[in-house]
Formats: sequence, C-alpha cells, structure tokens
Amino acid sequence: MGARGERTPPPAAAAGLVLDDRYHLDQIRSEHNPDGSVRAVLWRAVDESLDRRVAVLLVTGLDKAGRTRLTDAATRASQVGDSRFVRVLDVGSTRLHDGLTLWLATEWVEAPSLAALVRDEPLRPAVATEVVRQCAEALAVAERDGLSHGRLHPDQVLIPAGGLPRITGLEIAAALHGGSAGDGTTDDARGLGGLLFTALTGCWPLPDWHGLPAVDPKLARQGRPRLVRAGIGRDLDDITYRALAGDFADARAVARALATQPTQPLDAAPAAATARPPARWQRWAWRLVPPLLVLAIGIAGWALGSDLGRVPTTARQVRPGVPPLTAAAPGSGPAALVWSRPPDVTAFDPEGDGAENDDTAGLAVDRDATTSWTTAGYRDNPHFGGLKSGVGLLIDLGRTKSVRLAELALSATGADVELRAGDTRPQQATDLPLIAVRNHAAARTRMALSHPTKARFWLVWFTSVPRDQSVFRIGVAEIALLG
Repeated sequence: MGARGERTPPPAAAAGLVLDDRYHLDQIRSEHNPDGSVRAVLWRAVDESLDRRVAVLLVTGLDKAGRTRLTDAATRASQVGDSRFVRVLDVGSTRLHDGLTLWLATEWVEAPSLAALVRDEPLRPAVATEVVRQCAEALAVAERDGLSHGRLHPDQVLIPAGGLPRITGLEIAAALHGGSAGDGTTDDARGLGGLLFTALTGCWPLPDWHGLPAVDPKLARQGRPRLVRAGIGRDLDDITYRALAGDFADARAVARALATQPTQPLDAAPAAATARPPARWQRWAWRLVPPLLVLAIGIAGWALGSDLGRVPTTARQVRPGVPPLTAAAPGSGPAALVWSRPPDVTAFDPEGDGAENDDTAGLAVDRDATTSWTTAGYRDNPHFGGLKSGVGLLIDLGRTKSVRLAELALSATGADVELRAGDTRPQQATDLPLIAVRNHAAARTRMALSHPTKARFWLVWFTSVPRDQSVFRIGVAEIALLG
C-alpha cells in the first residue's frame, strides 16, 4: 500500500448553513491558510433579508486576540466611504464543529481579479496606468482616515467590466495574517508599484505572494518593467521603479505621479495598427504622387475660398440642451433637481493658482445652455500639460442632500470626469470619496449613482480634457444633481 497523502480538512461549514438567521451559504469560491492553523474560506452567499448576493468569509483557528484584531479591522474598514473599496457589511461569530468561527459579510462583486486578468496577457500601458491610478486614489482616501491595506497584491483587486477597480481586504488582510495595517502607508505605496509592475508584465515582483509567475530575482531587484516587456514608456517605467523602491511616501504620492501619464479605460479598443501598402502600390506610387499632389493643392485652394466668411466650426457646433428638472433614476420614483435656486459654485484648482476662471463658475448652474464655465487652455497633453492632476467645479448645496443622478452638459466629448462628494469642504480632490466616473465622457453625460448618496459638497473633477483647436480644455454648460 502506498503512503497516504496529506488530506485536506473538510470545510468549516456546509452549503445551506444560515448565519445570523440571514446569510445563506451557497458555494465555496476560494480557500487559503493565512497564518499557521488559521483557515479562511470565502463563500458566495445570499442575504435573505435583502434578497441579494453577498460574500461571506469564514475564519477558523484564531485565538481570542486574533478574533478581536480581525473584528476591529473589519469595523474600521466598514467606515471608508470610497466606492472603489468592496464594502464590509456585517461581522459576527458562530460555533461550528471545529470551534468558534468568525465570519465577515461583504459586498459581492462579480468580476475577475487583476491576477486572473493578466495571466494570459498583460494590460496595455495606458490601461494599466488607469487601473493602478484608481487604486492609488482610493488608498489615498483611506489614508486620510487613518486606514491602510498592508497586504496589497493582484488578487486583492477586482476589475469589473467597464467599471472602477474594486479593492478587497482593506485593514482585514493584514489582520488576517497576524499583523496590523495601521502604519502600512509605505507598504501600500510599494504594493501599488507591485500592482503596476504586474499589470504591465503579468509577473509579480515582491515577496510573500505567489499567485502569478515570479520575476527573475535580478530583474525584481531592478524593478524595471521595461526589462521584462517592450513598449513601456520611460516615465511609466521610472514611476514603477520608484514605487517598488519605496521612494513614494504614500498612496497619494503614487496617484499624483500616475496622474501625469496617459490613461485609457479598460474596455477601450486598442488603436488599430497602420497596415503597410501592398508591394504593387509601392512600385506604382512614384507615378501616382505627382498628379495627386496637384489635385490636392487644387482642392485645398477651393476649400479655403469656400470657407471665407463662414462661421468657424466650433461656433456652429450644437450645444447640448439643459438637463431636465426630473429624470428616471435608480431607486423608487423619478429624481428631481435638488435645488430650487442655483447653489454656490466655485472653480476648484488646488494644484494651480486656485482660480480656474472662477468668475464664470456660476454659469454652470444657471439653466442656460448658451453660457458655460471653461477650464484654461493647456498645451502638450490632455492631462493639463503635466502641471496638475485635475481641475473642476465644487458645488456647495448648503446642507446635506440625497442625490441619485448627475447630468452634465459639456462643450465636447472626450473628457475623463469624476464625481466626488462629502460633508467637509475639501482641500484636495481626494479629500472627497469617489462616487462615479466617466472616461471619454459624451457631451451630454448622465452619471447614475449605484445608491443614493447624501452629501453637502459635490465636486465635478476633470482628470483629462479633449483637444480644442491648439490647446486642451473643456467647458461645462450645465450641471444638474437630481435626487
């Protein structure tokens, strides 16, 4: 008889178990042993009170101090308001056949992890930059509240199709491994460097996690994704290297560095490659070029003459209409404009001179589509010439109000815009939790919130603006918040 292999112990619970008369366990999704005898099993479950799917993490093998540490971590994580974190909904304990078991109920997100996404092929550099920038901004919000992750790796980041990345394990992952994430801001900055390296190369450069192929130790020490994969710009390569080397003090510093780089949403199609002309065209091109050149000159002269006296194209563009006073929105009943008189609106330019055409900010809420607030014009690139991470308009509603829908009437398509909100006047954009985002927004943009959000201060924050003739800028003809 051969030697018996080590047997995997049975799960701490079985499908069909109901926790706290509410959470019906349905299917095991993953399992790991974070620390010695500690065992963590992730279940898909159904919240029978609200008829929705949730994730339930069952943790066995913890001593009393470990259960207290994990419960406290879950309580802290539940207080973060940024929608890029998977929400902690509930925590409790129950006694199963193998002892006292701690359980944590969190939001269910049906999406692959970053690790799963890059196993076959790394992300395009602009897409990788956008994913990690969003993660960095979310962690910067958590840092402001004294929270950190402490064990960031690609399985902790979920990537919904066409949406924002969702981070799991805030505070909880470190507590589960026997530590505390309270002083982990530098660890999170390095972890962001690891995420960026992984998104660009498909390999993980840091120790203590083995869910993807490791980098050759020499390349890992150098921390340069360009040495692993061609086509990565020097600036992005340098940001990755600096993050892995610990040169960034915190997640906010990483976010600011990445804000200077070109980004692209995850669901954007790659740029089509220019095909080479067939060989026979190459042979005949020299015969065709001279007459075509003469024809082109003639057409250009005709076009120039026919345009004399014509109103410029930008002046002829049809402006998007004023957003409606009521509209259908998630939840019960139609949503209505949350103000009867125009609220206080100011230009928000914390990284510039603080006065981005502030005298015209009120035109964005005057119910007149022919007037607008416009950013300054920036040269070189759509990311404000590399001078700042963004500009926007800050709306003060005077008191907390519930909003379900935001509508924007913009001067052009192509801007990347975020909607942020909170109850304290911000000093930086990341002081307010992110509520919604639109990349390459349409001129008429509707942002339906996943759930009603109550806040006094609302920030329409542009992180990229389209080209307008020789510069990059965007105009806001009208903003409407409906609740």
